[in-house]
Amino acid sequence: MKILLLEDDKNLNLTVKEELEDNNYDVISAFNSDKAIDFSYSQKFDLYLFDVNVPGISGFELLKELRQSGDTTPTIFLTSKNEIDDIKKGFEVGANDYVKKPFDFDELLIRIEAKLPKITDEIISSKLAINPNNYTIIVNNNEIILAKKEFEILHLLIRNKDNVIETFDIIDQLYQDETISIATFRVYIKKLKKYIDGVGIIENIRGVGYRFKAL
Repeated sequence: MKILLLEDDKNLNLTVKEELEDNNYDVISAFNSDKAIDFSYSQKFDLYLFDVNVPGISGFELLKELRQSGDTTPTIFLTSKNEIDDIKKGFEVGANDYVKKPFDFDELLIRIEAKLPKITDEIISSKLAINPNNYTIIVNNNEIILAKKEFEILHLLIRNKDNVIETFDIIDQLYQDETISIATFRVYIKKLKKYIDGVGIIENIRGVGYRFKAL
């Protein structure tokens, strides 16, 4: 599950990100509304966690714009603005929940889980299925647990099956806050090819990128 976190307090942003990642969520951090807008248009998220008072337009205005553009991603505000009028405005612009700071993290997890869709196995073919909840793939009824990055690469390729994705586009989407060498990336691809041998192929389009095809 992928979450976009908009929080300009760097310490709180890092704390929330680490806690969520410890609970198997994939978190992309933004520290201002402009960056959050960029992320929301370039990537697909399962949930938004927005502070309100952030550099750029407010979290309220940001969500209002996203809703007007047709973005229905579930959204929870995390904010110290806790007057009734603030809460009312949050829901008026399209929020699904409103959590006041300071908050208990266990409570936040409960609220997040309630807003996220319950994902079961995604059937790719009669021979291949994947489960984003636990980073597993099912190959010919045999379950294989992948490392998080291995799964993310495969999932991205599958979501774009039959289409070529440029190597650096994959890296940009999955390693925004990290660095990775091309050699390491190719090791991941090599492992994935072995995992799905006989049920799918990952084609290397020389000089361009990769394409997934189900068998």
